[in-house]
Amino acid sequence: MFLEKGLFSFLEIDAIYVIKAFLILFLFFYVIFSLIIYRQIQVMSKILPTPFTPYLKFIGIIQIGISLGLLFITLGVL
Repeated sequence: MFLEKGLFSFLEIDAIYVIKAFLILFLFFYVIFSLIIYRQIQVMSKILPTPFTPYLKFIGIIQIGISLGLLFITLGVL
């Protein structure tokens, strides 16, 4: 019967493909999030300069690098 095979058995999608797609989508949004953070740091430094601005920019660049690195490693492995 239909219920014995499962609700989505007609699609024949394994759980591993759903997990891979979710992971890639999550990392893609993480890259976008890190770019938004860096943009916010730039806007903040123009409006309200502080002595910590160079450190915040450095941390923002590191954040972008980590997010891109994770995305590329994941795409290479999967």
